[in-house]
Amino acid sequence: MDRQKELLQLNVANAIKGPAVTSLKDILAEITKDRLNFIASNCALAGRSKLKKQELADALYERITNPAFVRSAFIAAEPKEWELINALMSVPYIQENEIMPDAYLFLMDKGLVFSFLEQDELFIVMPKEVKAAYKKLDRRSFEEERSVSQLVLRYIEAAANLYGICPVEKLIAIINEQNNISLTEGEFNAIRLSVSDKMLYWDIQSGLILHEALEGEGLEDYQEFLESVKDKPYYMPPKEELLRYAELDYFEMTPQLEALKSHIVEKLGRTERQAEALMDDIQLACAMEEPLAVIMEEFEIRKIRLNKKQLEELMPIIIAVNNTTRMWSNRGFTPDELSPKPSPNTNNSNVVSFAAAASKISRNDPCPCGSGKKYKKCCM
Repeated sequence: MDRQKELLQLNVANAIKGPAVTSLKDILAEITKDRLNFIASNCALAGRSKLKKQELADALYERITNPAFVRSAFIAAEPKEWELINALMSVPYIQENEIMPDAYLFLMDKGLVFSFLEQDELFIVMPKEVKAAYKKLDRRSFEEERSVSQLVLRYIEAAANLYGICPVEKLIAIINEQNNISLTEGEFNAIRLSVSDKMLYWDIQSGLILHEALEGEGLEDYQEFLESVKDKPYYMPPKEELLRYAELDYFEMTPQLEALKSHIVEKLGRTERQAEALMDDIQLACAMEEPLAVIMEEFEIRKIRLNKKQLEELMPIIIAVNNTTRMWSNRGFTPDELSPKPSPNTNNSNVVSFAAAASKISRNDPCPCGSGKKYKKCCM
């Protein structure tokens, strides 16, 4: 199945079958009570379970056309959602079969956007009443609040990706320092709560920003981690560089990674595309501080058999990549950046210790060093 058909199938499930309708009142009258209840839940409409269908539609109409409700939802809209909002403002609808669902699902769940399917064509509609409510807003105040909100959310995403765990008070200090503003904890919490019903890859618990990869750990584990790194500084690049880490897949393209990619192409005979994929996975494994055996599995997965000479040539390159990879346990610094600078008389072989393991070690497995502690509480 090609990409176009796959996207259409994803979009069809959310669409109202029939011609595009631009009146919110007419749309609410057309959809089922189950869907009205779903939208009402996302709009936090009190007493919805006791309302008959028409009463529910009327109550939703009042909520969705309230300028304060529209303002709150639009402030929380992510860049791709905001782009769609702006595109819909000046037209009755957009016809686009290949639109990505994540560009409209949040808005659809709030009743601010609907999709229609007619003769295998998908139409995205923002009801005219929603547009009218938006136009009632004080544009300057709205744009200022949205700008601050989106900036803070990008900082949260960047901190989760770069540090894994970061105290809220520390991030507020970084935001204020880099932007010359005076963001308070109350303002920060209000912004965080504005996106509490969105799918996020971070969470905030007990004053700590946590990456979703840490889900399942207890507060004791978080505090223990913070204690283990308390003497390490935070890596704080300039604002522009720091905010690049808000992108989930971003990592710094170092000379060491470039050398690894070139080696895979020139010495192992792989294509540019294959080399990039392998380099990406090795970088991620290093960032997650996986043992060397797990890193080498990336070659085995791709059926790349390495002889002794190839291994001898490859090892120093992988070690160099590991030593220049930003890690949560170093608060965003690389091992090289936190290592003492060798004196001229020091024999620096540039060798680092990877966890010894034949396969991937779970965070809760016994540590391979033999201490008797869990891996996450020892060598990890």
